[in-house]
Amino acid sequence: MEGSSLWLIGAFAATVLLVLYLLRRVAALKRRERERRKADGERQRYFEENDLGNTANQLRFVAQSRLRAVPPVNREAVQVLYALDDWIADHRPDWRVSFEVAMGAFVKTSYNPRDRRQRAAFSSYNSKRVDFLLVDRLGNPALVVEYHGTGHDLSGDADDRMAVKRLVLKRAGIPLVEVPAGATKRQVLHLIAEELGP
Repeated sequence: MEGSSLWLIGAFAATVLLVLYLLRRVAALKRRERERRKADGERQRYFEENDLGNTANQLRFVAQSRLRAVPPVNREAVQVLYALDDWIADHRPDWRVSFEVAMGAFVKTSYNPRDRRQRAAFSSYNSKRVDFLLVDRLGNPALVVEYHGTGHDLSGDADDRMAVKRLVLKRAGIPLVEVPAGATKRQVLHLIAEELGP
C-alpha cells in the first residue's frame, strides 16, 4: 500500500505541477494576446490619425503647418515662361500656356478597369509633371516644354523621369521641346520653331 500511496502522491504532485505550468502558459499567452491587441489598436489609431484619405486629417495637417506663397516657377524657368508668352502672342494668339501640369491631366490610357497594364501605365506617368504645357484654342495639348535648369534634378532621378515623359509624349503624339539650362529667349524661340515650324 505504501508503494501505491507514494505513486499516487507522486502522480498528484506531477499533475499539480502540470496544471500550474499550463496555467502559467495560458496566462502568458493571454498577456501576449492583450499586448498584441493593444499594439494593433495603437497601429490602427495611428493609421486613422494619419490617413491622408481622410479630409478631416488633411484639414488638421494643413491647419498645423506654416504655409507661405512662393513663385510657382523658379527665376530661371520664368524666363522660359516669358519667351513662351511672347511666342504665343506672335504665332498662336489663341493658345495658352500652363506650368507644372500633371501628365495625368492631359494624357489618358484607353480605359479598361480590368486591364492591369493600362492601370500600371497610367500610374507610371500620372503624377509626373511637365514644366510647361501649351494648349490650342480648344484646350488640346499642343506642345510640352521642359526646362533643364538648376531645379530639374533635385532628387537625382531626372534622367529616369525624363525617359518616361519622353515616351508618354511620343506615344500620345504631343511634341516636346527640351530647353537646356541658361538658354536665351532667342534660343527658346528657335527650339520651338524647329519643333512646330515658323
